[in-house]
Amino acid sequence: MVLGNTRLEGTQAFIMNLLRNLDLEKFQIDWAVNNEGEGGGISQQIRDFGCNIFFLPYFKVYNYFSFVKAWRIFLKGHHYDIVHAHSTNSAAIYLRIAKQLGCVTIAHSHSAGYRGNKIQQLAKRVFAKGVKHVADYWFACSDSAALRLFGRNYKTYPRYYTIPNAIDVEAFKYNEETARRVRKQLGITDTALVCGHVGSFTSPKNHIFLLRIFDEVLKRNPDARLVCCGIGEMLPAIKEMAGLMGIIDKITFTGAVLNVSEYMMAMDVFVFPSLFEGFPVSVIEAEASGLPIVMSDTITNEIDLTDLIHRYSIDETPDVWAKGICEIRFNDRLEYNSVIANTSYCIHSSSQLVSSLYFEMSRRSD
Repeated sequence: MVLGNTRLEGTQAFIMNLLRNLDLEKFQIDWAVNNEGEGGGISQQIRDFGCNIFFLPYFKVYNYFSFVKAWRIFLKGHHYDIVHAHSTNSAAIYLRIAKQLGCVTIAHSHSAGYRGNKIQQLAKRVFAKGVKHVADYWFACSDSAALRLFGRNYKTYPRYYTIPNAIDVEAFKYNEETARRVRKQLGITDTALVCGHVGSFTSPKNHIFLLRIFDEVLKRNPDARLVCCGIGEMLPAIKEMAGLMGIIDKITFTGAVLNVSEYMMAMDVFVFPSLFEGFPVSVIEAEASGLPIVMSDTITNEIDLTDLIHRYSIDETPDVWAKGICEIRFNDRLEYNSVIANTSYCIHSSSQLVSSLYFEMSRRSD
């Protein structure tokens, strides 16, 4: 598995769900990353599954030759049947090396866009462009994520597969006792309106707009609270902005947490104003928890598995979003868990598909 880091972000959460459901007596799965997450991220949990973690350079264009050398040395020194690229911006380079050394290669698109400023986005788009020519298998979490990496004709490729960003549905089944316990731990009353967000503090998640929305919510409901789960490079700036707006005492920043399901049970509304996404795992988790979701209309419609979804344009004012949040009607949260359990987004069915494909690939590499 090739990823950027060991933070608990959407892609990493999906892989951890896979590890919990694959037969690890039949697979040895290792991780190649550029760096660990803050405080080591989920490195220990990864190793607890018997996985090794290896550190490879981050591709910066000017280090092309040292990047190639490092990957060639690594892959020559370790035998792998399969190299599964989740970090695809430089995958055309390291998958070509893997293919030359007899590995079966997978390019897996998890996003509908590219992070960074305009120059960084352009560079990533250029270097990602060749990945479809060196990957034996094309995976994507959604149509928009596939279109971004593989182009318009991706469905005609004989080894293209949609791999849903599946979750452990049962873990997100709403429990009122858990909800009350978490609220008490956070110092939030049972009657307060709790807006929630789960996501890395990076520009696509649009946290600045999230703060502006919540500021408008507070004008309508002064007792409301915002709970944000996640870490990332923008977290200090977002905290500073919340302080300048005078609303930081109404916000809980949990950092990286392993019990996201419990925090979701304590929330009343999930607010998700992303600029773009591939297929956000956290939205499926919110649906499984029966949590009403107010999110941007930039996100794929494939995620609309229930009537919990309420879409707004990111071009609308924060006031419009806040009005929608405060007018949401709440239903029985328990009924939604079984709906998600009967879809392909249940990790049991998704892991069976990945397992069968891995076996197919391992026979090709023999």
